[in-house]
Amino acid sequence: MGFFILLRKVTRFGPWPATAGRGIGVPPSDPGPEAGERTDLFLIYPPWAVLEDRAMLQNCLPPLGLLSVAAHAESSGYRVHVMDVHAERADEQQLRERLRRHRPRFVGMTVLTNMCLPAHKIARICKEEVPDCVVVAGGVHAEALPERMLRNSAIDCVVRGDGEKAMIEIMTGSAFSTILGLSYVDAGSVQHNAPRPVNMDLDEFPFPAYHLVNFANYFPAVGTYRNLPAINMLMTRGCPGRCTFCNSARTTLRARDPKLVVKQIKLLRQDYGIRQITFYDDTFTVLKPVCLKFSELLAAENLGLTWVAFVRGDCFSEEMALAMKKAGCHQVLLGIETGSEKIAKRIGKPIDKERYRDAVRIAHDHGMEVRGSFILGNMDETWETMKETLEFAIEIDIDIFQPTISTPYPGSALYKEAVDRGLLKNKNWYEYGQGTVLVDQPQITDEEIYRFERYAFRRFYLRPRAIYRLARRITRFRHVRDYVLSAVILLFGLHRRQDKRNWECWKGLTEEDFFDREIKEPEHVRLTYELRQENVFV
Repeated sequence: MGFFILLRKVTRFGPWPATAGRGIGVPPSDPGPEAGERTDLFLIYPPWAVLEDRAMLQNCLPPLGLLSVAAHAESSGYRVHVMDVHAERADEQQLRERLRRHRPRFVGMTVLTNMCLPAHKIARICKEEVPDCVVVAGGVHAEALPERMLRNSAIDCVVRGDGEKAMIEIMTGSAFSTILGLSYVDAGSVQHNAPRPVNMDLDEFPFPAYHLVNFANYFPAVGTYRNLPAINMLMTRGCPGRCTFCNSARTTLRARDPKLVVKQIKLLRQDYGIRQITFYDDTFTVLKPVCLKFSELLAAENLGLTWVAFVRGDCFSEEMALAMKKAGCHQVLLGIETGSEKIAKRIGKPIDKERYRDAVRIAHDHGMEVRGSFILGNMDETWETMKETLEFAIEIDIDIFQPTISTPYPGSALYKEAVDRGLLKNKNWYEYGQGTVLVDQPQITDEEIYRFERYAFRRFYLRPRAIYRLARRITRFRHVRDYVLSAVILLFGLHRRQDKRNWECWKGLTEEDFFDREIKEPEHVRLTYELRQENVFV
């Protein structure tokens, strides 16, 4: 009993901010524009999960997509404000007060699946406080289900694909019918304009508008950092992979100039004190020349920071590991997903298991940790195939075991199959957070998947070798706090609640609360990559 009391005391506080009181970013007072003026563009990042229980182990980092749109708008002469409702843990009243101060002409929102329901409410609030504002929705969920988003009359249009140029065209008053990649309602029916050509030159966009957010609100995920403060970055957009569970699959891969990426890192180091970078590119190492050039340039700067990148097992080599380690990379995340060859083929990622063995060995030979991500409850999964996954993770000797439950995100082939076969349990988007079984399969029960997940955590992390490695990673008190918190939630199955007083307003919502347009949704589910091609809506 005394042990669990100690756990409660150690974990009574929520995630610590990455900058621990630096307060860099928006001033707390936020006076808004001068009297008589209006903010041109008010960008909102909705809450995607209440920071409680398992979600507390995840990160809270700046919304790079919104900040890129903000920077592009500022460079075009517009007044821009960003409100990260999630990071600020803002409630409805705080949002309303901010809208009243800024009286924006345009509002833009990024909509991920897990934040869809709060996003609908936020759109309605925007129209109530500023009736003449134009509300624009973007992001992977809105792009995948534009008709469904537009059933809420508070949403004026949906941007499909990159949002920087589309937002400028909307703000300059271009007719909706002329804006490529836009979906909107006209005469009671949804109109889908032709897709916007993929912008291959990412370097034309300025660095994200970091000055519009408060860095003190952000923190990295458990197990991903060595130094603090930490921040996220992207060097590429798109992914050529064909994974059935990913809504970025088969989208055009583009890369930024490594010189500009290093320049951005220098800015983050010098102006914000950042000492840890996590690259969230789907496939950081696919473009080998870009990866090698970036590593060479970053190593030459000797900035004294560490970083993490996501790599594919079939796109990693001794040469790349040597260059990345020299540049400060201390950890790679391998998307292994499964240890079953049958399931690997089923999910569209049939990489030879030997390649994963080699990738782990190469990383370890060069002094880098390996964080392996795995998916449980895939289509056709059984207890035996999940056991293959666990045993493979132990066999190849990864440092950090990161399993999630298969989640059918709209826009993915998995979602399409689940809908087409009548296996999708529900469209309660709150549950789409990789911790809930959402596909009904006859060969395995939900409880079996949950039970195996609990078993897998204990089987992997309660081994002496795993405990030793975790202990060896400890360099600061926060690491101790992270491990205790992880044990409370993942190993012992205890629940620990955050202060919820500011978050009840975003919970308990349904889409039907906001659907006030009679719009027919498509009979066939579309994949994200299809939505970016010509004639998809014909």
